[in-house]
Parts: sequence; structure tokens; C-alpha cells
Amino acid sequence: MITHPDLVHPERATQESGADQHHLNLPEGVYTGIWWYASFPDHYAGDGAVATHELGEYQMKWWVDSVTKTLIAIKADDVSLKLQNEFYEKSAHPLDTKQ
Repeated sequence: MITHPDLVHPERATQESGADQHHLNLPEGVYTGIWWYASFPDHYAGDGAVATHELGEYQMKWWVDSVTKTLIAIKADDVSLKLQNEFYEKSAHPLDTKQ
């Protein structure tokens, strides 16, 4: 409703179930490459009948804010590269014991 309102058809929202179909029974937090299809074979999740333009704007703003905060944190990170280089240096010759 926000980025492509021409593709939204609220009158069709009740024609398919957006409920999780539970075709996979894995522990919480475990995903496979086919998890989405196993849960939502119609490629539709939730209840589109309750969608509104205002809710879409709210969720889009939340998503943009989340991505922005994530990118700021990644760009500010000066520890990961140091740790990665330390790891590679230590693992380059793990059996080298000054012979």
C-alpha cells in the first residue's frame, strides 16, 4: 500500500489463508532454505484485510529506522576487522611451534 499501491487488492485478502501452515516442525529459531514456503505456501502471511495505508506508513518508517540504525552501527564498528585479522593470523599456521 506504500511502495506499490497499484499491486494491492484488499478485496482479495480473505480469499487465501495467511496463517502458518506448519508443514515443517522445527525448533523455534531453526530455519531451512524452504521454511517460508513450508509455513506460507500461498506466499501470503498475516491478515491483509486489516491493512491500512497508515499502518503501512508506520511499518515502513519502523523498517527504514531499523536499517538506518543497523548501517550506522556497522559503519562505526572498528572491532570486527581487528578480530578477524587476529583470527586469520593465529589460524594461518596453527601447528607452527618455532622448531
